[in-house]
Amino acid sequence: GENARVTVKDGVATVTAGRFRGLLYGAGNLLRSFAYRADDFLAKDGDCGFRPAKEIRMTYIVRHFLNYYMDAPADVQCRYLDDLALDGINGAHVFFDMPPVDAAREGEAAKAAFLKTSLAIIDRLEALDLDVSVEGGSNQLPEDSPASWRGTPNTDMHRGNLGFNACPSKPEVMAAIRRFYGEGLAPLRGRNLGWFRYWSFDEGGCECEQCSPYGEKKILEVMETLRADHAKDFPKAKTMLSTWIFHDSDFAALWKYLETHDTIDCILVDHTGEYPRYPLEHPLPKGCRTKIITFPEISMWGRYPWGGYGATAFPKRLHRLFKVADPISSGCQYYTEGIYEDINKWFVTALYVDPAANPDSILAQYAAYHFPGTNPDDFVRLANLMEDNHVIKEMTVGRADEMVKLVKKMDAEILPSMKGSWRWRQVYLRAIIDREVIREGRNDPESARAAFDELVKIYHVERQLKLWRSGYTPCGWTTPQYR
Repeated sequence: GENARVTVKDGVATVTAGRFRGLLYGAGNLLRSFAYRADDFLAKDGDCGFRPAKEIRMTYIVRHFLNYYMDAPADVQCRYLDDLALDGINGAHVFFDMPPVDAAREGEAAKAAFLKTSLAIIDRLEALDLDVSVEGGSNQLPEDSPASWRGTPNTDMHRGNLGFNACPSKPEVMAAIRRFYGEGLAPLRGRNLGWFRYWSFDEGGCECEQCSPYGEKKILEVMETLRADHAKDFPKAKTMLSTWIFHDSDFAALWKYLETHDTIDCILVDHTGEYPRYPLEHPLPKGCRTKIITFPEISMWGRYPWGGYGATAFPKRLHRLFKVADPISSGCQYYTEGIYEDINKWFVTALYVDPAANPDSILAQYAAYHFPGTNPDDFVRLANLMEDNHVIKEMTVGRADEMVKLVKKMDAEILPSMKGSWRWRQVYLRAIIDREVIREGRNDPESARAAFDELVKIYHVERQLKLWRSGYTPCGWTTPQYR
């Protein structure tokens, strides 16, 4: 399995595991156990093995709207995957083909570059012995599809209506959806894909008379049809169904379906705010082998633009939501729009490895590993201040001033080799920008222009900023918004 035995004695470390990913996890624990100094490191004798509590620990790297995962060079993204693997993830869901909303804007050269990066990411995941998850399908089709194929818009606006949802109750549309995903997956034939994920809402759905209620019946029909197609080329791939933006009636219909269908390996359960009550109050049908995993919202909650101000951290919220779902969850697939929420990734992964981990200890270890030379307690305090100041309209001068004081102290202490690291710079810049937002009383303070410029380079969102400045919407979610 994934367990690793890691022992350190008299300066000699031994890492033993049953498969390559286990060696990665053991190596990650070993690296995090060291005390780093300017010219050497200290290893402490003892056991620092890896024994994960939760079976599924995945990242969902969302590649759209010119964000980091769409525009950062492939080698940079693969290096970042190495870090996430050392932290303990065991798989990644990847947007393989450019989403229709982006394909409508980008040219053929950009689509080819997107595909090339996709293949590089998947190559890296396979080399790291991590599970590869790709989209099995939804009811979206490209912009140039016939207008008569369009679905009836959702009345629940959280379910998405950007104009790409098609009506799968029309035979010609379902045939087009099957071709769209079949042709899109052609470059992956012969690979050992771990998962196909079938998507429900945002974007997705159709409220015509034949499809409605979409979450209660049509999504299951679409999933069954596409899964049968995929099984011909990828017979070992598991099935995951998203229940994002499900209503209680949708959950009830799915629970009923699971009483007689033993074909879904995993359902993704979460919501934009609090965790859905239905799965907590209604156990899965007796004998059902389907597992529930969460969909932690580490990227978009509480601040806009999400990546526009530097590092984000809300460990108290994430820990609270984790504890709510812990009794029924077998893991997670957290949603990420960039690297600005790296602290949240670290925090969530640590919880799904060890649900009993102390939140402050998780944060302290982040500082000891990524910001050596600083006092970990200072970072714990800073991370909690970042969360308290996360909602811009609720920020206070006192918290902002304390954040600046802490980052300046830490900046003077951090090892010189780490002073310019992107992780530290985005934390440092977050404190500076927050203070200037309060001081000038605007979200794009002129005094923070140099800080914004630096973040744009760190996040590889130069094109996104240019597109936002041109007035294009929707866009600009993960870049600073300034003129």
